[in-house]
Amino acid sequence: MNRIQEVLLAELHSLISTLGSKGGLMSPSVYDTAQILMTLPPAEGGWPAVEWLLSQQHPDGGWGDPVMPLHRDIPTLAAVLALRGYGRRQGTRAAIQEGIAFLRKQAALWATTAHVDLPVGGEIVLPGLLNQLDAAGEMHIPRRPYGKLLEFGERKRQSVAKLPLLPGMPWNHVWEITGTEPYPQLIDGSGGLSHSPAATAAWVKAASGRPELEETAQRARRYLANAERACEMGIPGVSSTIYPFERYEQLFALYALQIAGVLKDSRLEGVVVPIVKELVAALGSKGIAMSDHFLQDGDDTAAAVMLLHEFGYPVDLSVLYRFQNDDHFVAYAGELHPSPTVTARCIHALMVMGRDVAPFQRFLLDRRDADGRWTVDKWNRSWLYTTSHAAIALIGSPHVEELREAVEAVLVCQNRDGGWSTNGPTNLTETAYAVLMLAYLERHGFTHQGISLSLDRAFAWMLQNYRPFARPDTKVKCWIAKELYRVDRIDSIFELSAMLMLDQRKSKERGV
Repeated sequence: MNRIQEVLLAELHSLISTLGSKGGLMSPSVYDTAQILMTLPPAEGGWPAVEWLLSQQHPDGGWGDPVMPLHRDIPTLAAVLALRGYGRRQGTRAAIQEGIAFLRKQAALWATTAHVDLPVGGEIVLPGLLNQLDAAGEMHIPRRPYGKLLEFGERKRQSVAKLPLLPGMPWNHVWEITGTEPYPQLIDGSGGLSHSPAATAAWVKAASGRPELEETAQRARRYLANAERACEMGIPGVSSTIYPFERYEQLFALYALQIAGVLKDSRLEGVVVPIVKELVAALGSKGIAMSDHFLQDGDDTAAAVMLLHEFGYPVDLSVLYRFQNDDHFVAYAGELHPSPTVTARCIHALMVMGRDVAPFQRFLLDRRDADGRWTVDKWNRSWLYTTSHAAIALIGSPHVEELREAVEAVLVCQNRDGGWSTNGPTNLTETAYAVLMLAYLERHGFTHQGISLSLDRAFAWMLQNYRPFARPDTKVKCWIAKELYRVDRIDSIFELSAMLMLDQRKSKERGV
């Protein structure tokens, strides 16, 4: 074993051993922090969170990652509304005005938007925030560009209002916009409301002055404190946008190891096997969820089915077929638009278990762009992530030409430095997505003359930019919720798995 492998394995071992701890580790959220400042400011005072919020504003006046323009309105609206309560601080009023000017410029983008472009819950959250801005007496933002969104949002609100009051349900993830009465049964076993810090803070505010709800409210406050710790900022009120998500973190991280072909590496066995045993216990007859207190979903369930099968545990595939909807799979029933990556992961699981996946592969092919890529997914904004999952789901199928076009689309987009990025400078996370796809196809018999050289160039760039046990200051955010976020342990394990796989590949070539 060479020195590079030693370091990569040491860091992987360290990270895997922490998977699921603190409920998961996630980047801080502008949106949820702003909502907490509005509804339930920290007892220690809100100014440190306000200062953090101001530091997140971009030069164009908006908040949120510029890589996805339509996903910036929600954090920007929330930040503007939150800062109104702190307008006496120098610079805050200017930040508010710049934010409103940004939103007015943004409005035109919504005139032609499609449902697939929305952030999670955007059809309800965005109209709700616009109404709050009007009620606050700030500059009015014309509604005409939002016409389609407003119509859809109203239908969705009416639909959600008819759903049962159950804990851990996706439809209550936007309770800070839709909720009124703080029913105690909405608070789940984590102490929060549908794994949303924003919704939980709103529930606590609504429950204030209600002695019969005080015990539940205290549980909810403890939940919010835990959600703060999960983003490791150390600033009261600065929170993640989802919490907890320990199973999601465990499953997706181990899935990266599986794609890389290093899941069962004996040197990682001591930290991987205990997690697998946890997941065996967590997988029930209805599947598995992002945490033990949320509704089961098809994406996590597919990853769990594949993982348990890999380790020789018996798996009843009916648990996965629960999420089938005709020719595709869904994360949750009643979704507006299905996710290609959810169907791709389900295909992958069924493939390794020897089941027919041809109808589901056709669903994926129908969602392919003309240039051979898959560019739209509801859970991850990187087309490299979506394309890599789709390509893996087509390996061994008759669709060799389509697979070749996907490979060539990835190869042609490799940057001159050897890495990849869908926007801005090359980054480790998206380079890992591309590398894992190309190397997986290569290991499973797919041949293309450009793959070998491409992987060599990528490995050189990754090694040059790898800093052992030190995450970069600029962390790309690819995951989609109410705003873009990063799941640091998952993304880091994608990166490390890709590098370990590439190093082992080079060692094999050298006959070492």
